[in-house]
Amino acid sequence: MPFLKSTEKKLSVSQRREIASYKNGLRCKIFNISGNSYKGEWKNNERHGKGIFLETSGKRYEGDWEHGLRHGYGIQSHMEPHCLHAIEYTGEWYEGKRQGQGISYYADGSYYDGAWLDNKRHGHGRMWFADGTFYEGEWKNDQFHGLGLFAYANGNRYEGEWKCGLKNGCGRYYHLDSGQLQEGVWINGNCSCSTMTDIYYRQTAKDPTQYPIPECCMQESDSLYQTWIESLL
Repeated sequence: MPFLKSTEKKLSVSQRREIASYKNGLRCKIFNISGNSYKGEWKNNERHGKGIFLETSGKRYEGDWEHGLRHGYGIQSHMEPHCLHAIEYTGEWYEGKRQGQGISYYADGSYYDGAWLDNKRHGHGRMWFADGTFYEGEWKNDQFHGLGLFAYANGNRYEGEWKCGLKNGCGRYYHLDSGQLQEGVWINGNCSCSTMTDIYYRQTAKDPTQYPIPECCMQESDSLYQTWIESLL
């Protein structure tokens, strides 16, 4: 009776040793050639699970990993004097990039809270700027795009359409310092045509206009209407 040989492919000694050396599970700390270090969970020789990655530049990431990439929820920070870490971003990641909901803090003191896509502000979000201005609305590729509200440091604000970071389309500009409302159409950041009216609390504004804007109406409308009726008879 002939001996049947197994059809299963046998691994060489070097292949078996390589598999045995794979990093799996929790590891205290692993350093690479460049000096960066990782402490956390592994799967099949890849960072996978919870872990902390520290770069020689001082940047630090702590959070979720999947197949060697930042994926899930995580916090990125950088080293400051006295060995303190300042947060740069906290939120969701997807395949190594900021994607989903997250908060980003900037060096000048401004910060953004909202949606991300491919490392850029994209979707609905709010931004507090260092100069005291504020924006809430839609973003696209790191720029105001869609419907949004922009509030200036002096209290004035614009509500309307944006395109590529500029006012573009229908909108309203509230001159709260003078107590007036400007409604119209903007093109590439400049007002193309608009109408001005007084806000009902104009007198309580910081610097109200000397005279109210008169109501736009037709004079002697009754006599003109009567003349038109008679012309039809």
